Amino acid sequence: MKKAAAYGVHLFTALGAGLGLWALILTYNGFYKETVWVLAVAAIIDSVDGALARLTQTKEHAPAIDGALMDNIVDFITWTIAPLLWIFATMNIPTWVLVICAIASIFGFSNTKAKTDDHFFLGFPSYWNIVVFYIFLLELPVTFASAVLLMFALVTFLPVKFVYPSRTKYLRPVTLILGSIFTLQLIALLYYFDQSPPWLIYSSFLFPFYYFGLSFFVNIKSPETSR
Repeated sequence: MKKAAAYGVHLFTALGAGLGLWALILTYNGFYKETVWVLAVAAIIDSVDGALARLTQTKEHAPAIDGALMDNIVDFITWTIAPLLWIFATMNIPTWVLVICAIASIFGFSNTKAKTDDHFFLGFPSYWNIVVFYIFLLELPVTFASAVLLMFALVTFLPVKFVYPSRTKYLRPVTLILGSIFTLQLIALLYYFDQSPPWLIYSSFLFPFYYFGLSFFVNIKSPETSR
């Protein structure tokens, strides 16, 4: 039973690869809103499969499959390739900008120190889904949008800690509460899509501002208090 449960979690993670391919096909066929919904489902899977893997002890009961490697492969598709193709299709961002973002992202995913021992991400954790969605909603000029994308690509290589929402202990209850509110706001934004009211778009910035502010704070305070 334990072995079946462990392999079941691996299968659950692997579903993300199928969703990533589906998202690419939807984008290719011009179903841009549907693409975002599919990527949202993939993000939900990604947010819980790690906890399920620890719960079912996949390393012990399903050791033939490298769950961390599988997760990185799936995440590269659903958090990098699919959203970058989507923003190219919806806003025609220059190809060279997106190529740089993809290259930066693969270095991030293959970095053995990308997740620190005290449960932070090191460098920008390839949240391209969220970045490109806001670029789209805010209707940023292509030049400005390209600059934003390149900035995040650069930060991927910097030794800057970013909060791991579900695992960083520092202010985790506050992070989870605000993150839950943000999730509801994102669902509303997905529903309204390009008709999203400005008040909803701008109010949803509360969590991103908190997230980056907290990440900045933990980088400047002493190591003893960052846990």
